[in-house]
Amino acid sequence: MIDNFYENLKGFSQFSQLTDESYYVPAPDDWYVVITDVKGSTQAIADGRYKEVNLVGAAAIIAVLNTTGRIPIPYAFGGDGATMLIPAHMIDSVKETLSAVQAKVKAIFDMELRAGCVKISDLYAKKAWLKVAKFHLSPAISQAAFQGTALALAETWLKKGGGPVINCTATNADDANLEGLECRWQPIQNRHGTMVSLLVRVTPEHEANAWNLYGDIMKQIADIYPEAPDAFPVQANRMQMTFDYSKLSKEAKIRAGQNPVSYAIYLLLMYIQNMLGSYSFRTGKKVGTFDGQKYLAEMAANSDAKKFDEMLRMVLDSTIEQKASLESMLKVRQKKGEIVYGIHESSQALMTCLVFSLAGNHVHFVDGADGGYALAAKQMKQQIAKTAEVA
Repeated sequence: MIDNFYENLKGFSQFSQLTDESYYVPAPDDWYVVITDVKGSTQAIADGRYKEVNLVGAAAIIAVLNTTGRIPIPYAFGGDGATMLIPAHMIDSVKETLSAVQAKVKAIFDMELRAGCVKISDLYAKKAWLKVAKFHLSPAISQAAFQGTALALAETWLKKGGGPVINCTATNADDANLEGLECRWQPIQNRHGTMVSLLVRVTPEHEANAWNLYGDIMKQIADIYPEAPDAFPVQANRMQMTFDYSKLSKEAKIRAGQNPVSYAIYLLLMYIQNMLGSYSFRTGKKVGTFDGQKYLAEMAANSDAKKFDEMLRMVLDSTIEQKASLESMLKVRQKKGEIVYGIHESSQALMTCLVFSLAGNHVHFVDGADGGYALAAKQMKQQIAKTAEVA
């Protein structure tokens, strides 16, 4: 059945296999690309609202997964937005869902979430292409990898027009089902000097040799960070839950809505759950059936600090010297015209979670604090614009 094409994909379990083309299959032409994006995210980040931007980006994903019954669909979190592929027969329901998320985000955070969908056949008609693979983070969680040019074209159409995008129109915020969206962890402090949010995209001129280039770049990154697990920002023994009202209130607002009674009850339950969870994490003892130590190990495995959605994305816990070596290597390749890239440094990383169950089925989105991927993307776009001026 074509609706199960992602579920039936042969996946891979080593990130180094990302560049093995045998794992990629063309996206069905009767499916849709769904793109969401926080309009004005750069200014929101400058105003210190980067956690809210992350939460809004994740909200679109969880709402769609709740709408589709959580059948396996390919998706990627981009910090200030998301990309998803949706079967044709579900697209009307997904549009309604995203409209409800738009309304809720506007009502709760006064942010504008852009959302639109494009039929993949329309992208293929413009000579764009899209292949999908499945990276197994753990036995319970897989992460989609996207190869091609179609997602970039769909994003351009959404933001600038010029293509057959079906835009969502905000309706009733109460229709947004965000069950599973959680944001309860303290920021992840760097251990080595800095947190690096990294984006790397091969230029169109080198697209024919893209996988060789990405493979070489990944090997060079591995050489710079030889102790790869140590550079991974999520370490189970360092994660701590937050009891900071200013942080917990963001989840409570978007989950409970504007009813003050519902909000107060939800917030109280968060504090109780956090206290019980922290006790289990700290002591190693179970609370009922909840095993805190097992959950922490699963959380580290199920975190998406490295991924590929038509570009390489990574969050790295880096020394200052490693960051300098990384940027030097990338500058050489950028001057050769092989790539464009973006790097953003911060002292912390942030985590936003989708918790379907406490027993394995939970995924954790990682982004650099203070803007992370969004500000790295701004730098990369500046490089693209300079390249265009020279051309």
